[in-house]
Amino acid sequence: MMPIGPVLELEGVVKEYAGHPPVRALDGIDLRVDAAELVAVVGPSGSGKSTMLNMMGALDRPTHGDVVVEGRSLAGLDDDQISALRGQRIGFVFQQFHLLEGMTATDNVASGLLYRGIDPTRRRERALVALDRVGLAPRAEHRPGALSGGERQRVAIARALVGDPAIVLADEPTGNLDSHTSEAIIDLMRDLNAAGSAIIVITHDRDLADRFPRRVEVLDGRIAGDHRSIDA
Repeated sequence: MMPIGPVLELEGVVKEYAGHPPVRALDGIDLRVDAAELVAVVGPSGSGKSTMLNMMGALDRPTHGDVVVEGRSLAGLDDDQISALRGQRIGFVFQQFHLLEGMTATDNVASGLLYRGIDPTRRRERALVALDRVGLAPRAEHRPGALSGGERQRVAIARALVGDPAIVLADEPTGNLDSHTSEAIIDLMRDLNAAGSAIIVITHDRDLADRFPRRVEVLDGRIAGDHRSIDA
C-alpha cells in the first residue's frame, strides 16, 4: 500500500543571517510535500533554494516558523534528536557524489546505515538490495574510480535510499553529468518515486524542473509559484 499524507511541512519558515542589516534568506515559506510526491524546487542563484534545502533536510534551524517531518515538529527537539531524525528519515544526494574512494560501491552504500545500530553483515545485505534497485548490482564491488559519473550518482542515490527514508533530497543531482546520463538519472528518480519514495530535487535548471509533476519556484526567499502537471 502506498503511503499517504504529508511527509514534510514548512510552516511560515523565516531564515535570517546576522548582518547590518540582517540578511533574510527565507521570508515566510509555507510548503507541504506529501508521501510519494516527486517535486522540483527551482530558482536562480541567491533565490533561497539552498537555504530551503537546509531547512527541509533539518541541517539548520529556522529563525521563525517550524519544520514538520512525518507529523513531528522539529521546534521542540534538541540537536541530538534532530540528528537522529535526519539520519533515519531523510536521505541526501549531492552533485559531487561524496563517495569514499577507498571503499567499494557496496561499502559506500552501507555507510548510510552506520548509525542505525545494524550489524555489518545486515548493512551489506541492505546495500546490495539498494544497489540492485538502481541497476548497479553488477558493479557492487567496484570502487568509485572504476565507475562512470552516472554510476557514481546511482551509488549516491542507493546510499540515500538504503535506510528507507521518508524523504530524499537531491541537490543538483545531474549538475556534473552529460545530457544522456542526466536523462537516465531522472528516469531512475521517476521509477523510485513510483515505487513510493518522496523525492525533492533542488535545481537551477528550469528545463529539468519543467519535466517534474510538481514544480515549486523560489525567488527572493519566497515561493513565487507552485505548479502541478499530470503530463510531466
